[in-house]
Amino acid sequence: MFHAALAVAAPLILVAEPEVRTEYGISRITISKADAVHEWPFSVDTGELACMRFTGRVFVFFTEGPSPENTDDLQGYVGRRMVIVTANPFELFSSMDNRDLYAPFDSLETLIKRLGPYEAMGRKPCAAAQNEN
Repeated sequence: MFHAALAVAAPLILVAEPEVRTEYGISRITISKADAVHEWPFSVDTGELACMRFTGRVFVFFTEGPSPENTDDLQGYVGRRMVIVTANPFELFSSMDNRDLYAPFDSLETLIKRLGPYEAMGRKPCAAAQNEN
């Protein structure tokens, strides 16, 4: 099911390439609802897609935008909510602590369809970093 969802979502990714920042082994892309070409799956208007490798697998997370009062890079993450961005329903259940970061959805299928393009977008920096090594 995971690969099928990505196969459907992958051709839909026709957006301009956002700037990728890599720090501490995590690649990040700033995204916003205003620039989205796909249905926005998040309840906040801006945030970051973060791609990281762990145990040989690639994971993509969405983190809400930093608070305006804290611009320090590492401290800017303290207290920020984060959810996994995946088309795999089993992985979705591992990130339900901050479920309110997902825009309201009527079914798991709806959420997966919304997240698919963003998962593919978030995986690109990890793939590029792998090719550089």
